[in-house]
Amino acid sequence: MTDQPMPPMYFSLRTVQPFAKMELRAVDGEDGVDLTIADGEVVGMLLPDVRLLKRIEEICEKAGVDPAECWKRVRGDVDLSVKIREKTG
Repeated sequence: MTDQPMPPMYFSLRTVQPFAKMELRAVDGEDGVDLTIADGEVVGMLLPDVRLLKRIEEICEKAGVDPAECWKRVRGDVDLSVKIREKTG
C-alpha cells in the first residue's frame, strides 16, 4: 500500500436490536480493523483503508467472520453506489 490515505470502509453484516449491548473489538494483528459486536454476535467490520479488501479473506479468518458475508455486503454497497451515480449523471 502507498502512504496516501484512502477512505475507511464499514459494512454491516446483520441487523442490530435497538438496545443491544454493543462493543468494538480489534482484530488481532490487523492494525485499525475493528469488529462491531452486538449481544455477542459480530454485526459489522471497519477497515481503516479500503485497500484492505485485497486481504479480506485473511482478515475474516483472523476475525472468525465468513468472508462470503463480507463480500456480499461490499458488492451490495458498490452496486448501490453505481446506481446512484448513474441517476445523478
